Amino acid sequence: MRDQEGRWILAYNRYLGFCLVMEAELWGILDRLTLILEWSYDFLIIQTDSVEAVQAIQEHARKDLESTLIRRIHQLLSRIGHWVI
Repeated sequence: MRDQEGRWILAYNRYLGFCLVMEAELWGILDRLTLILEWSYDFLIIQTDSVEAVQAIQEHARKDLESTLIRRIHQLLSRIGHWVI
């Protein structure tokens, strides 16, 4: 994770076992959102190289996708003032 000036502020990892690449991307986004909220940031830019993850998050706002990870991501995004994917 980087701050608004591009400086590294945190590196972390999580053991996911065996999962799809899409799930790993979504877990990474969810974990970062959780940390951002704990640190009381009010603006967020999510950068990922996974087009599928971005589309899934954006399409969830339009459709009822059956993904607990995406629902949790949207719950956290609703608590952040401004965000961009």
